[in-house]
Amino acid sequence: MRTHGIRRLWFVLIAGIGLVLLTGAAVQVANSSKSLYAKLRLFSEVLDRIENDYVEEKDPQVLVESAIRGMVSSLDPHTNYLSAEQFEKWNQNFEGYSGIGIYFDVISDKITIMSIIPGGPSDKAGLLSGDRIVAINGETAVGMKRDDVPLKLMGPRGTKVDISVERTGWSKPRSYTLVRDEVHIQSVSFAFMIQPEVGYVQITRFSATTDTELEKALGKLEEQGMNQLILDLRRNGGGYLEAAVKAADKFIPGGKRIVYTKGRMPDSFREFFSTDRATRLSLPIVVLIDRASASASEIVAGSLQDWDRALIAGETSFGKGLVQSQYRMNDGSALLMTTAHYYTPSGRLIQRSYSNKSFDNYFNEIMEDSVRAKWEKDPSRPAYKTMVLGRKVLGGGGITPDVFLATSVDTLTQTVRRIFFAAQRPFFTFAEAYVRKHPELEGRDFNTFIRDPKLNSGILPQFLAFLKDQGIAVSSGEYVRSADDIQFLLKQNIATKVWGDEAGFKVQMLRDRELLEAIGKLPLAQALLAKAYRPVNPRK
Repeated sequence: MRTHGIRRLWFVLIAGIGLVLLTGAAVQVANSSKSLYAKLRLFSEVLDRIENDYVEEKDPQVLVESAIRGMVSSLDPHTNYLSAEQFEKWNQNFEGYSGIGIYFDVISDKITIMSIIPGGPSDKAGLLSGDRIVAINGETAVGMKRDDVPLKLMGPRGTKVDISVERTGWSKPRSYTLVRDEVHIQSVSFAFMIQPEVGYVQITRFSATTDTELEKALGKLEEQGMNQLILDLRRNGGGYLEAAVKAADKFIPGGKRIVYTKGRMPDSFREFFSTDRATRLSLPIVVLIDRASASASEIVAGSLQDWDRALIAGETSFGKGLVQSQYRMNDGSALLMTTAHYYTPSGRLIQRSYSNKSFDNYFNEIMEDSVRAKWEKDPSRPAYKTMVLGRKVLGGGGITPDVFLATSVDTLTQTVRRIFFAAQRPFFTFAEAYVRKHPELEGRDFNTFIRDPKLNSGILPQFLAFLKDQGIAVSSGEYVRSADDIQFLLKQNIATKVWGDEAGFKVQMLRDRELLEAIGKLPLAQALLAKAYRPVNPRK
Protein backbone atom coordinates (compact mmCIF):
# COMPACT_ATOMS: atom_id res chain seq x y z
CA MET A 1 0.00 0.00 0.00
CA ARG A 2 1.41 3.41 -0.98
CA THR A 3 1.79 6.01 1.76
CA HIS A 4 1.68 9.32 -0.07
CA GLY A 5 1.98 11.33 3.16
CA ILE A 6 5.44 9.94 3.83
CA ARG A 7 6.59 10.70 0.26
CA ARG A 8 5.19 14.22 0.41
CA LEU A 9 6.94 14.77 3.76
CA TRP A 10 10.28 13.76 2.31
CA PHE A 11 9.74 15.89 -0.79
CA VAL A 12 9.07 18.95 1.37
CA LEU A 13 12.08 18.12 3.57
CA ILE A 14 14.39 17.70 0.58
CA ALA A 15 13.15 20.86 -1.07
CA GLY A 16 13.47 22.83 2.17
CA ILE A 17 17.00 21.66 2.86
CA GLY A 18 18.01 22.29 -0.72
CA LEU A 19 16.54 25.81 -0.63
CA VAL A 20 18.36 26.69 2.60
CA LEU A 21 21.68 25.24 1.52
CA LEU A 22 21.63 26.66 -1.99
CA THR A 23 21.21 30.22 -0.76
CA GLY A 24 24.96 30.34 0.10
CA ALA A 25 27.04 32.54 -2.14
CA ALA A 26 30.13 30.36 -2.27
CA VAL A 27 30.42 27.93 -5.18
CA GLN A 28 31.84 25.28 -2.84
CA VAL A 29 28.79 25.51 -0.61
CA ALA A 30 26.49 25.35 -3.61
CA ASN A 31 28.21 22.23 -4.93
CA SER A 32 28.02 20.59 -1.54
CA SER A 33 24.36 21.52 -1.29
CA LYS A 34 23.59 20.01 -4.69
CA SER A 35 25.34 16.80 -3.65
CA LEU A 36 23.32 16.58 -0.43
CA TYR A 37 20.11 17.36 -2.31
CA ALA A 38 20.87 14.55 -4.75
CA LYS A 39 21.47 12.08 -1.91
CA LEU A 40 18.21 13.04 -0.23
CA ARG A 41 16.36 12.53 -3.49
CA LEU A 42 18.08 9.16 -3.79
CA PHE A 43 16.88 8.24 -0.30
CA SER A 44 13.32 9.16 -1.26
CA GLU A 45 13.53 7.05 -4.41
CA VAL A 46 14.86 4.02 -2.51
CA LEU A 47 12.11 4.41 0.09
CA ASP A 48 9.55 4.59 -2.71
CA ARG A 49 10.91 1.42 -4.40
CA ILE A 50 10.83 -0.55 -1.13
CA GLU A 51 7.36 0.72 -0.31
CA ASN A 52 5.95 -0.31 -3.67
CA ASP A 53 7.95 -3.28 -4.96
CA TYR A 54 9.51 -5.14 -2.03
CA VAL A 55 8.32 -8.76 -1.75
CA GLU A 56 6.68 -8.06 1.64
CA GLU A 57 4.73 -4.99 2.69
CA LYS A 58 6.77 -2.76 4.98
CA ASP A 59 5.64 0.12 7.18
CA PRO A 60 7.36 3.22 5.71
CA GLN A 61 7.50 4.85 9.12
CA VAL A 62 9.50 1.90 10.44
CA LEU A 63 11.80 2.15 7.42
CA VAL A 64 12.41 5.86 8.04
CA GLU A 65 13.14 5.20 11.72
CA SER A 66 15.61 2.48 10.73
CA ALA A 67 17.29 4.94 8.39
CA ILE A 68 17.61 7.45 11.24
CA ARG A 69 19.19 4.81 13.46
CA GLY A 70 21.61 3.87 10.70
CA MET A 71 22.62 7.50 10.22
CA VAL A 72 23.13 8.00 13.96
CA SER A 73 25.18 4.81 14.29
CA SER A 74 27.80 6.23 11.91
CA LEU A 75 28.66 9.09 14.30
CA ASP A 76 30.11 7.75 17.58
CA PRO A 77 29.33 4.86 19.94
CA HIS A 78 27.30 7.00 22.35
CA THR A 79 25.09 9.10 20.08
CA ASN A 80 21.72 7.39 20.07
CA TYR A 81 18.17 7.77 18.82
CA LEU A 82 15.44 6.62 21.22
CA SER A 83 11.78 6.08 20.51
CA ALA A 84 9.33 7.80 22.84
CA GLU A 85 8.92 4.62 24.90
CA GLN A 86 12.68 3.99 25.04
CA PHE A 87 13.36 7.57 26.11
CA GLU A 88 10.79 7.37 28.91
CA LYS A 89 12.41 4.22 30.31
CA TRP A 90 15.91 5.69 29.97
CA ASN A 91 14.90 8.91 31.70
CA GLN A 92 13.46 7.06 34.70
CA ASN A 93 16.99 6.18 35.83
CA PHE A 94 17.81 9.85 36.39
CA GLU A 95 14.54 11.73 36.85
CA GLY A 96 12.44 9.04 38.49
CA TYR A 97 8.93 7.96 37.57
CA SER A 98 5.42 7.86 38.91
CA GLY A 99 4.36 4.51 40.29
CA ILE A 100 4.06 2.44 43.49
CA GLY A 101 7.75 2.19 44.41
CA ILE A 102 8.85 -1.43 44.19
CA TYR A 103 11.52 -3.62 42.61
CA PHE A 104 9.91 -6.82 41.39
CA ASP A 105 10.43 -10.06 39.54
CA VAL A 106 7.98 -12.62 38.19
CA ILE A 107 8.46 -15.85 40.15
CA SER A 108 6.22 -18.87 39.53
CA ASP A 109 3.97 -16.64 37.37
CA LYS A 110 3.36 -14.15 40.18
CA ILE A 111 4.62 -10.56 40.52
CA THR A 112 6.92 -10.86 43.52
CA ILE A 113 8.16 -7.79 45.38
CA MET A 114 11.94 -8.12 45.70
CA SER A 115 12.43 -4.87 47.62
CA ILE A 116 10.56 -1.71 48.54
CA ILE A 117 11.73 1.81 47.66
CA PRO A 118 11.79 3.74 50.96
CA GLY A 119 9.15 6.43 51.25
CA GLY A 120 7.18 5.26 48.23
CA PRO A 121 3.48 4.31 48.13
CA SER A 122 4.16 0.62 48.76
CA ASP A 123 6.37 1.41 51.74
CA LYS A 124 3.71 3.66 53.23
CA ALA A 125 1.07 0.97 52.72
CA GLY A 126 3.14 -1.60 54.62
CA LEU A 127 3.95 -3.95 51.75
CA LEU A 128 6.97 -6.20 52.26
CA SER A 129 9.64 -7.96 50.29
CA GLY A 130 8.25 -11.34 49.27
CA ASP A 131 4.65 -10.15 48.87
CA ARG A 132 2.99 -11.28 45.65
CA ILE A 133 0.67 -9.07 43.57
CA VAL A 134 -1.97 -11.39 42.12
CA ALA A 135 -4.48 -8.86 40.75
CA ILE A 136 -4.34 -5.29 39.42
CA ASN A 137 -7.49 -3.18 39.10
CA GLY A 138 -9.72 -6.23 39.42
CA GLU A 139 -7.92 -8.28 36.74
CA THR A 140 -5.70 -11.25 37.47
CA ALA A 141 -1.97 -10.54 37.32
CA VAL A 142 -0.98 -14.20 37.51
CA GLY A 143 1.02 -15.12 34.42
CA MET A 144 1.64 -11.50 33.42
CA LYS A 145 4.82 -10.93 31.44
CA ARG A 146 7.58 -8.98 33.17
CA ASP A 147 7.59 -6.18 30.58
CA ASP A 148 3.83 -5.67 30.98
CA VAL A 149 3.93 -5.10 34.74
CA PRO A 150 5.13 -1.45 34.64
CA LEU A 151 2.40 -0.62 32.14
CA LYS A 152 -0.16 -1.60 34.77
CA LEU A 153 1.50 -0.22 37.91
CA MET A 154 2.91 3.03 36.62
CA GLY A 155 0.79 6.05 35.76
CA PRO A 156 0.25 9.75 36.39
CA ARG A 157 1.01 11.02 39.87
CA GLY A 158 -2.08 11.12 42.09
CA THR A 159 -3.96 8.39 40.24
CA LYS A 160 -5.02 5.24 42.08
CA VAL A 161 -4.28 1.60 41.42
CA ASP A 162 -6.04 -1.29 43.19
CA ILE A 163 -3.93 -4.36 43.87
CA SER A 164 -4.57 -7.71 45.53
CA VAL A 165 -1.64 -9.08 47.53
CA GLU A 166 -0.75 -12.54 48.78
CA ARG A 167 1.58 -12.99 51.74
CA THR A 168 2.72 -16.24 53.25
CA GLY A 169 0.75 -16.75 56.45
CA TRP A 170 -2.36 -14.95 55.22
CA SER A 171 -5.41 -17.13 54.65
CA LYS A 172 -6.42 -15.09 51.60
CA PRO A 173 -5.18 -12.12 49.52
CA ARG A 174 -5.72 -8.60 50.86
CA SER A 175 -6.70 -5.56 48.84
CA TYR A 176 -4.82 -2.26 48.75
CA THR A 177 -5.56 1.01 47.00
CA LEU A 178 -2.29 2.82 46.33
CA VAL A 179 -1.96 6.39 45.13
CA ARG A 180 0.81 6.64 42.55
CA ASP A 181 3.51 9.13 43.42
CA GLU A 182 6.86 10.32 42.13
CA VAL A 183 9.44 7.62 42.82
CA HIS A 184 13.09 8.55 42.65
CA ILE A 185 15.57 5.73 42.29
CA GLN A 186 18.22 6.28 44.93
CA SER A 187 21.60 7.27 43.54
CA VAL A 188 23.36 6.91 46.91
CA SER A 189 22.67 3.23 47.41
CA PHE A 190 24.53 2.75 50.69
CA ALA A 191 26.14 4.99 53.30
CA PHE A 192 27.41 3.59 56.60
CA MET A 193 30.43 3.35 58.89
CA ILE A 194 32.56 0.52 57.56
CA GLN A 195 35.10 0.82 60.40
CA PRO A 196 35.44 3.17 63.36
CA GLU A 197 36.01 6.67 61.92
CA VAL A 198 35.80 5.35 58.32
CA GLY A 199 32.69 6.12 56.31
CA TYR A 200 31.59 4.34 53.15
CA VAL A 201 29.37 5.89 50.46
CA GLN A 202 28.35 4.15 47.24
CA ILE A 203 26.96 6.26 44.37
CA THR A 204 25.48 4.15 41.58
CA ARG A 205 24.32 6.96 39.25
CA PHE A 206 24.35 10.76 39.09
CA SER A 207 20.71 11.82 39.04
CA ALA A 208 18.56 14.83 39.83
CA THR A 209 18.61 13.94 43.55
CA THR A 210 22.29 12.96 43.99
CA ASP A 211 23.32 16.29 45.54
CA THR A 212 20.67 16.09 48.26
CA GLU A 213 21.25 12.38 48.89
CA LEU A 214 25.02 12.75 49.14
CA GLU A 215 24.84 15.72 51.50
CA LYS A 216 22.43 13.80 53.73
CA ALA A 217 24.67 10.72 53.71
CA LEU A 218 27.82 12.67 54.57
CA GLY A 219 26.03 14.52 57.35
CA LYS A 220 24.82 11.25 58.86
CA LEU A 221 28.29 9.72 58.78
CA GLU A 222 29.90 12.83 60.24
CA GLU A 223 27.50 12.60 63.16
CA GLN A 224 28.70 9.02 63.65
CA GLY A 225 32.33 10.12 63.85
CA MET A 226 33.54 9.79 60.27
CA ASN A 227 36.90 11.44 59.60
CA GLN A 228 37.95 9.32 56.58
CA LEU A 229 35.88 8.35 53.52
CA ILE A 230 35.72 5.58 50.94
CA LEU A 231 33.73 6.92 47.96
CA ASP A 232 32.71 3.99 45.77
CA LEU A 233 32.04 4.86 42.11
CA ARG A 234 32.53 1.36 40.73
CA ARG A 235 29.97 0.30 38.11
CA ASN A 236 28.64 3.87 38.06
CA GLY A 237 27.81 4.51 34.40
CA GLY A 238 27.35 8.26 34.82
CA GLY A 239 24.37 10.57 34.61
CA TYR A 240 23.93 14.31 34.83
CA LEU A 241 26.93 16.60 34.46
CA GLU A 242 25.52 19.08 37.01
CA ALA A 243 25.11 16.29 39.58
CA ALA A 244 28.76 15.27 39.13
CA VAL A 245 29.91 18.87 39.52
CA LYS A 246 27.93 19.29 42.75
CA ALA A 247 29.35 16.03 44.13
CA ALA A 248 32.96 17.07 43.44
CA ASP A 249 32.22 20.53 44.83
CA LYS A 250 31.72 19.01 48.29
CA PHE A 251 35.43 18.19 48.53
CA ILE A 252 37.32 20.78 46.41
CA PRO A 253 38.15 24.30 47.63
CA GLY A 254 36.09 27.12 46.12
CA GLY A 255 37.00 28.75 42.83
CA LYS A 256 38.63 25.69 41.24
CA ARG A 257 37.71 24.40 37.80
CA ILE A 258 36.06 20.98 38.13
CA VAL A 259 35.52 20.19 34.44
CA TYR A 260 35.23 21.94 31.12
CA THR A 261 33.64 21.01 27.80
CA LYS A 262 34.79 21.81 24.28
CA GLY A 263 33.31 20.96 20.89
CA ARG A 264 32.99 22.18 17.32
CA MET A 265 30.59 25.01 18.04
CA PRO A 266 31.82 28.04 20.04
CA ASP A 267 28.97 27.80 22.55
CA SER A 268 29.99 24.22 23.42
CA PHE A 269 32.86 25.60 25.55
CA ARG A 270 31.70 25.67 29.15
CA GLU A 271 33.56 25.71 32.46
CA PHE A 272 32.30 24.51 35.82
CA PHE A 273 33.88 25.76 39.04
CA SER A 274 33.71 24.74 42.68
CA THR A 275 32.16 26.90 45.36
CA ASP A 276 32.76 27.24 49.10
CA ARG A 277 29.45 25.49 49.77
CA ALA A 278 30.00 22.92 52.55
CA THR A 279 33.51 22.04 51.34
CA ARG A 280 35.00 19.18 53.39
CA LEU A 281 38.67 20.02 52.93
CA SER A 282 39.92 18.08 55.96
CA LEU A 283 38.44 14.71 54.93
CA PRO A 284 40.92 12.15 53.49
CA ILE A 285 39.25 10.29 50.62
CA VAL A 286 39.90 7.12 48.65
CA VAL A 287 37.78 7.01 45.47
CA LEU A 288 37.14 3.53 44.07
CA ILE A 289 36.71 3.23 40.29
CA ASP A 290 36.68 0.33 37.86
CA ARG A 291 36.38 -0.33 34.13
CA ALA A 292 32.62 0.32 34.28
CA SER A 293 32.96 3.75 35.92
CA ALA A 294 32.04 6.18 33.17
CA SER A 295 31.08 9.73 32.25
CA ALA A 296 29.91 11.66 35.34
CA SER A 297 31.78 9.33 37.69
CA GLU A 298 34.96 10.02 35.69
CA ILE A 299 34.37 13.76 36.09
CA VAL A 300 34.27 13.36 39.87
CA ALA A 301 37.29 11.04 40.02
CA GLY A 302 39.28 13.13 37.53
CA SER A 303 38.66 16.44 39.25
CA LEU A 304 39.50 15.07 42.72
CA GLN A 305 42.67 13.51 41.33
CA ASP A 306 43.73 16.65 39.44
CA TRP A 307 43.31 18.80 42.56
CA ASP A 308 45.24 16.24 44.65
CA ARG A 309 42.12 15.99 46.77
CA ALA A 310 41.66 12.22 46.80
CA LEU A 311 43.59 9.04 46.18
CA ILE A 312 42.06 7.23 43.20
CA ALA A 313 42.20 3.43 43.51
CA GLY A 314 41.02 0.49 41.43
CA GLU A 315 41.13 0.15 37.65
CA THR A 316 41.36 2.61 34.78
CA SER A 317 37.83 3.82 34.13
CA PHE A 318 35.75 3.30 30.99
CA GLY A 319 36.73 6.47 29.15
CA LYS A 320 33.38 8.06 28.22
CA GLY A 321 33.84 11.81 28.00
CA LEU A 322 31.20 12.86 25.51
CA VAL A 323 28.63 15.55 26.25
CA GLN A 324 25.23 14.15 25.26
CA SER A 325 22.73 16.86 24.37
CA GLN A 326 19.06 15.86 24.35
CA TYR A 327 16.89 16.88 21.41
CA ARG A 328 13.23 15.96 21.92
CA MET A 329 11.16 15.38 18.79
CA ASN A 330 7.48 16.13 18.30
CA ASP A 331 6.51 12.47 18.56
CA GLY A 332 8.22 12.10 21.96
CA SER A 333 11.33 10.41 20.60
CA ALA A 334 14.74 11.84 21.39
CA LEU A 335 18.15 12.25 19.83
CA LEU A 336 20.95 11.93 22.38
CA MET A 337 23.77 13.49 20.38
CA THR A 338 27.39 14.19 21.19
CA THR A 339 28.07 17.92 21.02
CA ALA A 340 31.32 18.28 23.02
CA HIS A 341 34.02 16.48 24.98
CA TYR A 342 34.74 16.54 28.71
CA TYR A 343 38.17 17.60 29.98
CA THR A 344 39.54 17.37 33.51
CA PRO A 345 41.04 20.48 35.18
CA SER A 346 44.58 19.56 34.03
CA GLY A 347 43.38 19.30 30.42
CA ARG A 348 42.98 15.52 30.11
CA LEU A 349 40.44 14.34 27.55
CA ILE A 350 38.29 11.74 29.30
CA GLN A 351 36.99 10.11 26.09
CA ARG A 352 38.75 6.94 24.97
CA SER A 353 39.50 6.69 21.26
CA TYR A 354 36.82 5.04 19.12
CA SER A 355 38.44 5.66 15.74
CA ASN A 356 38.69 2.67 13.39
CA LYS A 357 36.79 0.45 15.81
CA SER A 358 33.52 -1.33 15.38
CA PHE A 359 30.73 -0.68 17.85
CA ASP A 360 31.26 -4.10 19.44
CA ASN A 361 35.04 -3.75 19.63
CA TYR A 362 34.76 -0.35 21.30
CA PHE A 363 32.56 -1.70 24.09
CA ASN A 364 34.15 -5.13 24.42
CA GLU A 365 37.80 -4.09 24.53
CA ILE A 366 37.31 -2.40 27.89
CA MET A 367 36.54 -5.83 29.38
CA GLU A 368 39.60 -7.58 27.89
CA ASP A 369 42.43 -7.62 30.42
CA SER A 370 45.13 -7.99 27.76
CA VAL A 371 43.79 -5.04 25.76
CA ARG A 372 43.48 -2.91 28.90
CA ALA A 373 47.05 -3.73 29.99
CA LYS A 374 48.41 -2.71 26.58
CA TRP A 375 46.41 0.53 26.66
CA GLU A 376 47.41 1.39 30.23
CA LYS A 377 51.13 0.84 29.51
CA ASP A 378 51.13 2.59 26.14
CA PRO A 379 54.19 4.92 26.25
CA SER A 380 52.54 7.31 23.81
CA ARG A 381 49.82 8.27 26.27
CA PRO A 382 50.03 11.99 27.07
CA ALA A 383 51.13 12.95 30.58
CA TYR A 384 49.77 15.85 32.64
CA LYS A 385 50.48 17.31 36.07
CA THR A 386 48.08 17.68 38.96
CA MET A 387 47.08 21.18 39.93
CA VAL A 388 48.59 21.44 43.43
CA LEU A 389 51.48 18.99 43.79
CA GLY A 390 52.38 18.54 40.12
CA ARG A 391 52.05 14.76 40.28
CA LYS A 392 52.12 12.93 36.94
CA VAL A 393 48.72 11.73 35.71
CA LEU A 394 48.03 10.03 32.39
CA GLY A 395 45.63 11.06 29.65
CA GLY A 396 44.57 9.24 26.52
CA GLY A 397 41.17 8.18 27.80
CA GLY A 398 39.62 7.31 31.13
CA ILE A 399 40.95 8.06 34.60
CA THR A 400 44.01 6.01 35.51
CA PRO A 401 44.11 5.35 39.26
CA ASP A 402 46.94 6.39 41.54
CA VAL A 403 46.89 2.87 42.99
CA PHE A 404 45.86 -0.24 41.06
CA LEU A 405 43.94 -2.79 43.11
CA ALA A 406 43.52 -6.50 42.53
CA THR A 407 40.20 -7.18 40.86
CA SER A 408 37.83 -9.74 42.31
CA VAL A 409 37.77 -12.92 40.28
CA ASP A 410 34.33 -14.43 39.70
CA THR A 411 34.82 -17.78 41.40
CA LEU A 412 31.20 -18.87 41.19
CA THR A 413 30.87 -22.23 39.51
CA GLN A 414 28.53 -22.88 36.60
CA THR A 415 26.36 -24.81 39.04
CA VAL A 416 25.93 -21.82 41.36
CA ARG A 417 25.27 -19.46 38.47
CA ARG A 418 22.64 -21.84 37.11
CA ILE A 419 20.91 -21.93 40.50
CA PHE A 420 21.20 -18.19 41.01
CA PHE A 421 19.62 -17.28 37.65
CA ALA A 422 16.91 -19.94 37.71
CA ALA A 423 13.43 -18.55 37.08
CA GLN A 424 12.31 -19.69 40.54
CA ARG A 425 14.89 -17.36 42.20
CA PRO A 426 15.69 -20.14 44.71
CA PHE A 427 18.09 -18.19 46.96
CA PHE A 428 15.47 -15.48 47.49
CA THR A 429 12.51 -17.81 47.95
CA PHE A 430 14.38 -20.25 50.24
CA ALA A 431 15.63 -17.39 52.44
CA GLU A 432 12.07 -16.12 52.83
CA ALA A 433 10.86 -19.56 53.95
CA TYR A 434 13.90 -20.14 56.17
CA VAL A 435 13.45 -16.86 58.06
CA ARG A 436 9.79 -17.65 58.59
CA LYS A 437 10.74 -21.00 60.16
CA HIS A 438 13.43 -19.42 62.33
CA PRO A 439 11.85 -16.38 64.04
CA GLU A 440 14.77 -16.28 66.48
CA LEU A 441 16.80 -14.62 63.72
CA GLU A 442 14.72 -11.47 64.11
CA GLY A 443 16.17 -10.89 67.56
CA ARG A 444 19.73 -11.82 66.70
CA ASP A 445 22.47 -9.17 66.59
CA PHE A 446 23.53 -8.58 62.99
CA ASN A 447 27.18 -7.98 63.84
CA THR A 448 27.29 -11.40 65.50
CA PHE A 449 25.57 -12.94 62.48
CA ILE A 450 27.98 -11.43 59.97
CA ARG A 451 31.05 -12.58 61.93
CA ASP A 452 29.78 -16.16 62.07
CA PRO A 453 31.51 -17.94 59.13
CA LYS A 454 28.89 -20.66 59.03
CA LEU A 455 25.12 -20.76 59.12
CA ASN A 456 23.07 -23.51 60.72
CA SER A 457 24.80 -26.79 59.87
CA GLY A 458 21.59 -28.21 58.48
CA ILE A 459 20.94 -25.43 55.98
CA LEU A 460 22.85 -26.96 53.04
CA PRO A 461 20.88 -30.26 53.03
CA GLN A 462 17.67 -28.25 53.43
CA PHE A 463 18.54 -26.07 50.44
CA LEU A 464 19.41 -29.10 48.31
CA ALA A 465 16.02 -30.64 49.11
CA PHE A 466 14.38 -27.30 48.27
CA LEU A 467 16.11 -27.24 44.88
CA LYS A 468 14.82 -30.72 44.09
CA ASP A 469 11.30 -29.68 45.06
CA GLN A 470 11.65 -26.75 42.65
CA GLY A 471 12.73 -29.06 39.82
CA ILE A 472 16.32 -27.77 39.77
CA ALA A 473 18.61 -30.76 39.30
CA VAL A 474 22.03 -30.62 40.97
CA SER A 475 24.31 -33.62 41.41
CA SER A 476 25.75 -34.36 44.84
CA GLY A 477 29.29 -33.84 43.55
CA GLU A 478 28.46 -30.46 42.03
CA TYR A 479 26.70 -29.39 45.20
CA VAL A 480 29.60 -30.33 47.48
CA ARG A 481 32.11 -28.51 45.26
CA SER A 482 29.93 -25.39 45.34
CA ALA A 483 29.02 -25.56 49.04
CA ASP A 484 31.02 -22.51 50.16
CA ASP A 485 29.52 -20.25 47.50
CA ILE A 486 26.00 -21.57 48.11
CA GLN A 487 26.31 -20.98 51.86
CA PHE A 488 27.63 -17.46 51.26
CA LEU A 489 24.71 -16.55 48.98
CA LEU A 490 22.23 -18.03 51.43
CA LYS A 491 23.76 -15.92 54.20
CA GLN A 492 23.48 -12.80 52.06
CA ASN A 493 19.83 -13.43 51.20
CA ILE A 494 18.90 -14.27 54.80
CA ALA A 495 20.61 -11.09 56.02
CA THR A 496 18.66 -9.06 53.46
CA LYS A 497 15.38 -10.64 54.51
CA VAL A 498 15.96 -10.10 58.25
CA TRP A 499 17.83 -6.78 58.42
CA GLY A 500 17.30 -5.18 54.98
CA ASP A 501 19.26 -4.40 51.81
CA GLU A 502 22.15 -2.74 53.62
CA ALA A 503 22.75 -5.87 55.69
CA GLY A 504 22.81 -8.04 52.58
CA PHE A 505 25.28 -5.63 51.00
CA LYS A 506 27.54 -5.78 54.06
CA VAL A 507 27.66 -9.57 53.76
CA GLN A 508 28.56 -9.19 50.08
CA MET A 509 31.44 -6.88 51.08
CA LEU A 510 33.14 -9.75 52.90
CA ARG A 511 34.31 -10.95 49.47
CA ASP A 512 35.05 -7.48 48.07
CA ARG A 513 38.85 -7.59 47.73
CA GLU A 514 39.14 -4.13 46.15
CA LEU A 515 37.20 -2.52 48.97
CA LEU A 516 39.27 -4.24 51.66
CA GLU A 517 42.46 -3.10 49.90
CA ALA A 518 41.08 0.43 49.53
CA ILE A 519 40.61 0.70 53.29
CA GLY A 520 44.29 -0.12 53.66
CA LYS A 521 45.18 2.81 51.35
CA LEU A 522 43.58 5.43 53.58
CA PRO A 523 46.97 6.39 55.14
CA LEU A 524 48.16 7.31 51.63
CA ALA A 525 45.07 9.49 51.19
CA GLN A 526 45.80 11.12 54.54
CA ALA A 527 49.40 11.85 53.50
CA LEU A 528 48.29 13.24 50.12
CA LEU A 529 45.81 15.59 51.78
CA ALA A 530 48.34 16.81 54.34
CA LYS A 531 50.93 17.50 51.64
CA ALA A 532 48.58 19.21 49.20
CA TYR A 533 46.59 21.40 51.53
CA ARG A 534 49.10 22.94 53.84
CA PRO A 535 49.28 26.71 53.20
CA VAL A 536 50.23 26.63 49.51
CA ASN A 537 49.41 28.57 46.37
CA PRO A 538 47.86 26.06 43.98
CA ARG A 539 48.05 26.68 40.25
CA LYS A 540 44.97 28.29 38.74
